[in-house]
Amino acid sequence: MKARMFLVPMLVASLCMGMAIAQDRVPLPQTRADTSGGHEPPQQAYEDCKGKKSGESVQHTTREGKVSAICVESPKGLVARPSQPRVAQPDVLVK
Repeated sequence: MKARMFLVPMLVASLCMGMAIAQDRVPLPQTRADTSGGHEPPQQAYEDCKGKKSGESVQHTTREGKVSAICVESPKGLVARPSQPRVAQPDVLVK
């Protein structure tokens, strides 16, 4: 009986802490180009924003075709950030 009285509050406390930690990891909206992850935007992304202002919409040219993008500030100047994140495509098609 004593073990149950100790175990239930500990279980509840653990669940609450886990939920608090999970809420802490919600991604924040980006206002700048994310170049910190080791991924450098392609040169075309910079060229698509030449002569534009931050926040302007552009058509960014990719290998897959043109996509809607917004010009955002980056350490190297304005760069086109696609409005919709790319969906990872599998490298190998399974039949």
